[in-house]
Amino acid sequence: MMRFQDRVVIVTGAAGQIGSACVEGFAREGGRVAAIDLEAPPHGELAIAADLRDPAALEAAFARVQAELGPPDVLVHSAAVYARVPFLEITPANIDRVFAINVRALLLAGRWVGASLAARGAPGAIVSLTSVSDHVSDAESVAYEASKGAVTMATRGMAVALAPHRIRVNAVGPGSMAKFQEMAPRDPLDLDDYERRRIPLGRLGTAVDVTRAVLFLASDDAAYVTGTVLYVDGGSLAAW
Repeated sequence: MMRFQDRVVIVTGAAGQIGSACVEGFAREGGRVAAIDLEAPPHGELAIAADLRDPAALEAAFARVQAELGPPDVLVHSAAVYARVPFLEITPANIDRVFAINVRALLLAGRWVGASLAARGAPGAIVSLTSVSDHVSDAESVAYEASKGAVTMATRGMAVALAPHRIRVNAVGPGSMAKFQEMAPRDPLDLDDYERRRIPLGRLGTAVDVTRAVLFLASDDAAYVTGTVLYVDGGSLAAW
């Protein structure tokens, strides 16, 4: 199935676990993928190094995509910062670092791609990466959780704003992932065993699980889906 044949796809955070899988998934289905990260990713038809905390760097990276691959049809904002800091030790720098990538970069990237699509009168899709953390809390991840709540609401707001231009905006919300244990709370229980007992489907998620959801929401298969979050969490939110 070549759902993205000759479509230009921008993936931010493309060197990460989920971003890398998305780059590969879109490329397999015919997409012309621009991979953006802090350091140039090792994959993608076009690999760009850019610090998306800098609005000028974001603008330059997206302009380069348009100049070298053509105007974008799909944006996947996978770039994210996760930092564990006890709440009473949180600083303005901690907060700003998380929100600059997770929220501000999403809004600016969405505005850039949305404006490009609207100017051409072309339909398109934007998919953001939120998290089950937009629903559940942890004492040492407050800034991250707040940012993911903002991502969810930004997704809904952009969906409403861009719908008249036939641009769909959705989000994927991963749950616990197989290689993310190093970012989880230290616990005397074996984390894999603990998570598997808490997740109804009985296993941790993978980047492939998340990528399948991203590809669906970005494709014409989801032509009547906008403003929603698809949680890829093995049922953990239902059982929380």
